[in-house]
Amino acid sequence: MLHRRGIAPTLLLCCIWSGALTLSKSAIAQNATNLPAGEELTALLQRMHANLVANAKLARQYACDDSMHSVALNKKGKKIRDDTEKFESAVINGVWYNRQVEKNGVPLSARKMASTQKHLDAIHEIGRGKDFIFDVRDINPRDSVYSSLPFCCLATLFENRALRYEQINGRDNLVVESTPKANPETVSEDEITALDWKETTWIDMADLIPTRYEAELLNDRSFVLKGTTERRDFFRFEWPPDSTSQPKETVWLESHMLGHLNIKFAWQLEFQTSEGTSYNYKKFKTDMRLLPDSVQEISSQGASQKP
Repeated sequence: MLHRRGIAPTLLLCCIWSGALTLSKSAIAQNATNLPAGEELTALLQRMHANLVANAKLARQYACDDSMHSVALNKKGKKIRDDTEKFESAVINGVWYNRQVEKNGVPLSARKMASTQKHLDAIHEIGRGKDFIFDVRDINPRDSVYSSLPFCCLATLFENRALRYEQINGRDNLVVESTPKANPETVSEDEITALDWKETTWIDMADLIPTRYEAELLNDRSFVLKGTTERRDFFRFEWPPDSTSQPKETVWLESHMLGHLNIKFAWQLEFQTSEGTSYNYKKFKTDMRLLPDSVQEISSQGASQKP
């Protein structure tokens, strides 16, 4: 199963950075063939990445509901699995928590919910900070597949090429294709996994934030997912104005994902499509405190003892 929350995707949930590069609609229309390249494109991607990192903190304040529909076919094209699942999702201490509440239209029993939650918590703890998680259900979470995606290091470890300008929901976007460099310099453990992917990114030119990306797995280290692709879309949310003069909070949040997996096990070959939607976004904040009836007085004798 393809998980849509790995963190990850924590970097792409973001608000506006004051240093964003801007291009007006008229400028884009007049320079449709004058695409950024070389140092100019690299600088643009560096600013985009700064936005992602700086504003991930803001997006972690939001919880949402997730629905996922997964269909699996065997090599003959026969449907072997068709599942729908619903989750409640939030970020706690930098880790995505998905609470599964329903499967195939039926609420989970308390026992099933507890066992599922234990598995999901382990998956997200191991995959902390990763953008892609392939969860092999009913198998040790450490045997699942975890990976970063290219947007973590486009400006440093990828060859980038601006393809064209497009409009998404009436907003101007630059489309950039990124392929891993053949011999990159110093690479971290997370960046090594990102180099397994090719990515196409749609960048909102007013906010300098990705509004969409499509990633394709080129190097399959797991030997079971070659040819896997993933697409995610994001929407811009802005708090309505009020009577104060304070600037309003703006955040980009994930709205939709579509993944295609070619799963090759020793005993079978299957093709899985997973489509997910995130909705009902709301501010979420953990609040831990001691309740009055839970506080116990420590005796003076006990307090004087050393641990």
